[in-house]
Order: sequence, then C-alpha cells, then structure tokens
Amino acid sequence: MEVTEQQKKAIELLNPWHTGKKVDLGILRTGYLTKISDIVNTRKQILFILGSRRVGKTVTLFQYIHQLINQGVSPKTILFLSLDNTNLEGLDLFTYLTESKYKYIFLDEVHYFPKWAQILKSLYDLPNNRSKIICSGSSSKLIEDNKAFLTGRSTSITIYPLSYIEFQKFNKNSDKLDDYLYYGGYPEYVLEKQPNYLNELLRDVIEKDISKLHSIKNNKYLFDICEILAKQIGFKGSSNKIAKVLGLDNKTALNYIEYLREVKLIETVYQYSDSLNERLYAPKKYYFNDLGMRNSFVGFSDIGSLVENAVFIKLDELYGSENIYYLSDTTANEVDFVVTMKNDEVIFIESKYRDLQESILNSLSKSFSKDIFSKKVARRVVITNSVDEKINFKNVEIELISLVKFLERSL
Repeated sequence: MEVTEQQKKAIELLNPWHTGKKVDLGILRTGYLTKISDIVNTRKQILFILGSRRVGKTVTLFQYIHQLINQGVSPKTILFLSLDNTNLEGLDLFTYLTESKYKYIFLDEVHYFPKWAQILKSLYDLPNNRSKIICSGSSSKLIEDNKAFLTGRSTSITIYPLSYIEFQKFNKNSDKLDDYLYYGGYPEYVLEKQPNYLNELLRDVIEKDISKLHSIKNNKYLFDICEILAKQIGFKGSSNKIAKVLGLDNKTALNYIEYLREVKLIETVYQYSDSLNERLYAPKKYYFNDLGMRNSFVGFSDIGSLVENAVFIKLDELYGSENIYYLSDTTANEVDFVVTMKNDEVIFIESKYRDLQESILNSLSKSFSKDIFSKKVARRVVITNSVDEKINFKNVEIELISLVKFLERSL
C-alpha cells in the first residue's frame, strides 16, 4: 500500500507524540478517563466515544493518550487519525492499520470515513489482531445505524457537557452556581465565554449533523422547535401542539424533535405508567442537555425551570435518562421526576427552588406523599434553594437538599 506524501504529513501532524512534542491537554476529565481505561483494559470490544459537537471528545482522547504514555506505553505504538481531515481522503485505511501494527488506534469522527463500519469489522475479526480501537463521533445516529456490522464487537460511552463538579474546575469565578446555571457546560464556552459561541455551535449541529443527514430543506423549523422547548422546560408538551404553532404536520414535528434528541441537544422524559401505551402517547417533557444552550434561546430567565433542567441533568448523570420519568394523575397532581431503580423501587424528586421550609412543603403535590402502583418509594427528595434537612411530612420522610449540595453529591 502506498501512502502519499500528503497523507504522511497529515498523520505526522496528527501524532505529535511520535516526535516527542507536547499536546495541550486542558483540564482533565478524570471521570471519563476512568471509564475509558476500565473498558479498554478489560474488554476486546471497539469502544465508541459519543457526544455532541465541542463537548470535549477529542481532548478527552488526547488526555487518555497522554495517560497511556505516562503508564509506559511507547508513543510510537499509538495512532490518532482525525477522519474528517480532507488530507486523509483516499487513504486505504484497512491496509494502513494492518501493516502499521499500532497497539492503540484512535479514530476521531470515524463516521466521516467511507465504509468505516466494514473496515472496523474486518480489523476486529483478524485472527491475530491485538490492537485496542477507540473511536469517536458527533453523529450518534450514523454510528448507531452502522453498528449492525459490529454486533457483539463494540460498546460505547457518551460524553456530556461539564457536570457541576467538573464545571468548578473550569470556572475561576467565585459565584460558581450562578455561573453554571448561566453558562452551562460546553468546556470551551465556559473557559472563554465568547458571546456568539453557542449560536455558532447550534448552527453547526443543525446544518452538519441534522440537516445534511436527514436532507432537511428549511432549517428554521429546527431552530423554532428549540426555542419552543426552551420556553416550556418543566411543562408537558406534545408534537401536535408544536406542529400547529409552526404549521407543520405532526409526523414532521415529531421527527424534528427526535433529530434534536439524536444529536444530544435535548432529552425526552416520558410519563411514568405501568402501561407502555400510556408512556408512549401521554404528553412528554423535554430538557436540554446543556443549560447555556437553553439560555441562548430564552435568556437567563425563569429560574424555576432552569433549576429543574439542572436537576434533570444531574439525574441523567447519576441514573441515565432512560430511567427518568415524571408522574401525573387525572387531577393534575404531578411529581417532577420519578427515577426507577432495581428491585421495583423508585425515587421521587421535586424541584422547589425556595428557601423557606413552609413554602416548600405547602407547594408539594398530594402525589409526592403517596405510593406509586406496586413500586416502593425508596426516597422522597426535594431540591431547594438553601434548605438542608430531613423531616417527617404527612407520615413520610422527606429529604430537603439544597441545589448546590445536590449537584455535588450522589443520591
């Protein structure tokens, strides 16, 4: 296989550690490095690092490469290729990787390379292959659609915007909570605070990761839907209502919401019910995966909704969005979040950003003190502004936790 001079130069520049040069590693995201290390050290499977644009996937890969080198791995046995680099077009990737015999192969933005899934399958299935393969991609949809080629051969983790604990390492100001609620967690934005950063990021996500993939002719509807969802954080909504407001048919509105979820801009929370049909067809709640992105549409307003979104992000971090629901009955009694646990247990969580115990308790719905179907309510937690204590209320124990402590701890 002949590698062109242009391709050789691109590979050299993408791998500065081959010649002893340093890479700017930024602030370590140790939690993700631990997850990556655990998978790479214990499994043969190809690891996919997923997440939205500019969430820090590439920097995290560099941090892990640096960690390997510090652990004694020879730098020249580690290869990093950015597969959206136009200088690598035409590279016979399979032949290059098999002939070069790298021990660690990192393929950034892997979904941009033609037939990437087939190439990875062929590499993985080689009898004497011992290489560890780690890939990243900002299009979860493209990667998931092609992973049929890699059934049983791959696993994945998703990198999200900075958690509040991570945010504190990045943000040097003293008023960290308000800054977190305002700026959110995109690392570069938190560090540099450029005014148009999030607008440009959103445009890239919609134009390159949604519109191009799904052949959407009018991107304006996607921006409009984002704005509508940002205004109704914490409230039940439906694609039907959004469709009517925008003059779309319901299927199109539903598809557009799903596209926004695929690129990790938003998450959908379903109503909790023993009936699958009710879960699917009841109104949904929508939350942004980043607070700064939500604020880019509606400003730093409606602190109650903003805090509820922050609570969702923390719950997602702890339990995964697939285990988070809301509860609503026929008399409009609601519980903000129901987290499903093992052993048929659930946790109730309410967001009441207030600083007086009496007003907090008086605002709780009747459902918060009741049992739920056949499940055991293991804990009832209320997120407050500044109140921290356990109390007995209506014959059940309720934990009042301030937002700061909630964001800094595990439930």
